[in-house]
Formats: sequence, structure tokens, C-alpha cells
Amino acid sequence: MADHFTLMTLHALLLAVFFSFLWKKDAAERRRYLIKVFLILLGGAVALGWLMYPFPRPS
Repeated sequence: MADHFTLMTLHALLLAVFFSFLWKKDAAERRRYLIKVFLILLGGAVALGWLMYPFPRPS
């Protein structure tokens, strides 16, 4: 079974592909948008997880 980071990466990739095909018409523009959205989604999720790490989980 895949771990959480792999599933999160796949989800970010699929969302980026969907939004780039939805909103951009040109192939080069679509590619740039896909990379930008993918990095924002993945980087934001990792950053948010890193910021939440010091807080204790409820028992």
C-alpha cells in the first residue's frame, strides 16, 4: 500500500493536470501552469504539515 506522501503527490498531480486542461489553451502555457500548481499544492501541504508537527496530537 502507498504511503501518505505518495498519495498526496498523486492527488496534487491529478489536480494540477485537471486545472491546467480546464483553464489553459496553449500547450506551453498549460505546462507552466501545471508545474506551478503542482509545486504550490505539494509545497503547501508539506509546509503545513511541518508547521503542525510541534503541536501534540490529542490522546
